[in-house]
Amino acid sequence: MHRRSKVLYGMLATTLGIALTACGGNEGGGEGGKESHAPQESAAKGESGKESPVAKVEWTPALAMGQPAPGLYEPGASGGGKFQVAATKIVKGTQKTLKEGHYIDADRTLEGGTPYFVYVTYTLKEGKPSVINSDLNSGAVILDENGEKAAERPVVHSGYDEGGCPVGEVYLGWDIGESRTQCSIYIAKTGAKQPARLAWSATATTADDYKKGASWAWVTQ
Repeated sequence: MHRRSKVLYGMLATTLGIALTACGGNEGGGEGGKESHAPQESAAKGESGKESPVAKVEWTPALAMGQPAPGLYEPGASGGGKFQVAATKIVKGTQKTLKEGHYIDADRTLEGGTPYFVYVTYTLKEGKPSVINSDLNSGAVILDENGEKAAERPVVHSGYDEGGCPVGEVYLGWDIGESRTQCSIYIAKTGAKQPARLAWSATATTADDYKKGASWAWVTQ
């Protein structure tokens, strides 16, 4: 009787050991021996169990018309040279100027939109541009309150008519300290959001990039 109880006790211990191994023998725990990621997921979501919100990028303070942007800029179109940049005025056009200037001939999606004539002054401070009569205004963009484009430059953007951009001068070179003003037309499509800023950048590609850079408060004449 005593021998038999020992045998039963041994079998019970063995069975219990197998059961414990099946429940938690794999390293790291979890089903099928896979590592549990619950602690990491909790850390990523924070104590509340919700994902941390991405910080919203706020606009830099708006510049006034005529006020130069801080720092110097090297437009890709100029082929060299560093410029001081200052938006000087924005003139709101009419449907008549839009039609007579043939600005929408190459892009009918802009028909019926609102034209704006944007004037920006560039002063050469350093270096020497290799492209003398370059389109420096290619760095200027009209943005809505969210930093998204609120107007487009039409494919035909150098048409000239009364009430639009004046005929541009042709230059033979740049001198240090020399200033020139360029005018370009932008067209806000029908139903587009109201413009909020005129920004200028040689490198920005996203709304947040533009918000962090130089921009002028939207004021039209």
